[in-house]
Amino acid sequence: MKKLLAVLGISLAVLAGLLLYSSSELNNGSGARPKSGYVVAEITPIVTPSIVEPITEKTVRPYAGEAPAVAVEDNVIEATEQEWDESVEQTVPESLPDDTDYSAFAPAHDDLSYAYSTLNDAEKTLYDEVYRAIVSFTDPAPVSTTEPKALDKVFNCVMIDHPEIFYVNGYRYTKYTIGNTIKRIGFGASYVYSEQERDAIWPDIDAVAQGILMNVYSGASDYDKIKFIYDTLVLQTEYDLNSPDNQNVISVLLNKRSVCQGYAKTMQLLLNRLGIPCSLATGYVSGGERHAWNIVKADGDWYYADATWGDASYILDEDSEVDAIIPDVNYDYLLVPYNEISLTHRLETVVPMPECNSLNDNYYVKEGLYFTGYDTDKLGQVFSDVLSRGDGYVTIKCSDDAVYRRMYEELVNNQHIFDYLSGRDVAYSYNDDGRKLLFALR
Repeated sequence: MKKLLAVLGISLAVLAGLLLYSSSELNNGSGARPKSGYVVAEITPIVTPSIVEPITEKTVRPYAGEAPAVAVEDNVIEATEQEWDESVEQTVPESLPDDTDYSAFAPAHDDLSYAYSTLNDAEKTLYDEVYRAIVSFTDPAPVSTTEPKALDKVFNCVMIDHPEIFYVNGYRYTKYTIGNTIKRIGFGASYVYSEQERDAIWPDIDAVAQGILMNVYSGASDYDKIKFIYDTLVLQTEYDLNSPDNQNVISVLLNKRSVCQGYAKTMQLLLNRLGIPCSLATGYVSGGERHAWNIVKADGDWYYADATWGDASYILDEDSEVDAIIPDVNYDYLLVPYNEISLTHRLETVVPMPECNSLNDNYYVKEGLYFTGYDTDKLGQVFSDVLSRGDGYVTIKCSDDAVYRRMYEELVNNQHIFDYLSGRDVAYSYNDDGRKLLFALR
């Protein structure tokens, strides 16, 4: 967990007292008491949060977003050539039922289906077959492949592209063989809700989603839409390892309690409804725990976003003394390039990810908080805007180590923060890896 915000309870009124001490005495973290009577607390840098995801055993093959699980043995039906012709072939239907009304569901694929777009033609055909089998509750369902590995990849792609499929957590398949030759595969999804339960729950999910989206101005920029959804998920959801349905959108939209995959799938569902390409990214974070987050396309460029890590309360110890002085939303993980997310997140290669190297729609860039040099005029504008809005916090990010060191030296060591925040007590924290300084107005 992060330990944030070591506090310097220093105001402009005591600067004269501070001038009596050398910079080493003021910043050595010793807790020495200056003549002003204020205590200089130890400064603790931000460190990588520890993410804990539940690992549950299943009796089906999970898709990649799930925690590691135990799969059942393949079901193999072996037959002679004559038996295959006479009976086994009839076990798996040649086609899906004709009475399923697919218009009631999202299309099998569209322009927002990122995982689908990475497949070859044969895999795309299999993708549509798997999707139709899932939404029609057909089991066993005919599929066009006899390669279990191809089925595994494509099933993962369907689940990556379709956060609205909240009622499936894995799949199973049956191989029909003659000798060592697989003649046919029958596919069956593993359902956590029945067809009737799905149809009863979905209207509630849809209503809550629409209630959120109706607050989005249709003419808003991609950045503003994404930031609104990010804020909404962070502020309305409590991270809870024990929440029910925490691997799907029910946990966020209906229960308001979830874990990383619930956050990520809900962000995908809502942004896709706004016409913004957003897909699921899965992998591991520092410490080896599994994690899920998003890739998002804004104004033509791809970025990473992690709403789970955007919840500041999630990365603090429950007994932390600084909870009350940090912002509720952490924007360090809103629209970031690969070189930043890779400091803490390690991707799986379920599907190839697009290049994410732009900063154009990054939070700090868009909000004027990104500094390529020590710019006093820009700093003045930043802090003036904070005061005029009545915000209690401001985080600034630096483009490189040299700028970061200069910013820290001037604002913290030389106390020039009070050139902009005259007469106020200020708490601050810093993140060397991210080259960020956070100031909280007390």
